[in-house]
Amino acid sequence: MVGLKGENRIEVFRKAAERMASKIAAFEGVAGVVFLGGLVRGFADRFSDLDMTVFLSRKDEGLVARIRGVVSEEEKRFGVETDLMIHVLSDFRRWRWDEADRWEFSRAEIVYDPKGEIRKVFGEKLRLPKDLWTRRIAVCVEYLKWYACPPREGIGTVAESWIERGDLASAHYCLNYALELLIRLVYALNREFLAPPKWRIHYSHNLKWLPEDYEMLVKEAMTIKSLSVRDFNRRLEAIRKLWSNTYPKIKKVTGLERKQISRYYVEKILRQTSEQV
Repeated sequence: MVGLKGENRIEVFRKAAERMASKIAAFEGVAGVVFLGGLVRGFADRFSDLDMTVFLSRKDEGLVARIRGVVSEEEKRFGVETDLMIHVLSDFRRWRWDEADRWEFSRAEIVYDPKGEIRKVFGEKLRLPKDLWTRRIAVCVEYLKWYACPPREGIGTVAESWIERGDLASAHYCLNYALELLIRLVYALNREFLAPPKWRIHYSHNLKWLPEDYEMLVKEAMTIKSLSVRDFNRRLEAIRKLWSNTYPKIKKVTGLERKQISRYYVEKILRQTSEQV
C-alpha cells in the first residue's frame, strides 16, 4: 500500500461537505447529493478541491442559485474550494460516461438519495458487457507484442525499429507507451476502471493483485538517464521483465494462451470494429 504524505485536511473537508449536503438536501427539488474525490479517498491537502455533485428532479435556475449560495457560504467558513457539479437527473441518465466518469462514480459516496434514484442510475451506468475485461486485456497484449514484448526472440518491435532508424527519442517514447499499456493491463486484470492520468500510477500500487516486483520495475522502466541505446536496452529489459511477471495472470484470468489472445483480438475486436465502420 502506497500512502500519501503532506498535511491531510480531510476532517475540515468532511465537515464543510456535510454542512453543505445537509442544507442542500433540505431544498425541494433536490433528488440526490454525492461526494467524490478526496472526500471518498480520505485525503485532502492544499491542492485538493471539495468534489460534490448535486442532482435535481427538474430544471430550476432559482434552485441552482440557492445551492451555489450555500456552497459559497461554506467555502468561506471553512477555507476550502469546491468543484460543484449540478445535474438534472433525467439529463444525467442520458449522459454517456467515459472511463474517467466510470472510475470516479464507481467510488462515489451517495449521501442523500431519498428515493433510491441515484443508486439506480449509477447501477445502470456501471453495468458492463461480460467480455469487457477480456477485450481490454486482449488489446493491451496485442499492442505490447508490437511495441516491445514479442512472443519470441528474434522478432523486431516498433520500439526497436526506431533504434535502426536513428531516432532515439522516438524509441524511448515507444517504451513509455509500452509501460502505459502494461499499467492498463494490470488495471484490467484487477477488473478495475482505469484511473485518470494524475492518479494512475498511485492507484495502481494499491490494486489487489500486482505482478512481482511491480513498483521496482515500473520505476526502472520510467527512469530515463539519457537518450542512448544503452539506456533504451535497460528500460526495455525492465518492461519485458514486468511483462513476464504479468503473463501468468493473463492466462489465469482469461483462460487464453498468447496465440488464442491474438485470435480473439482479430475475431472479436478487429472484425467487429471493421463491420461497424
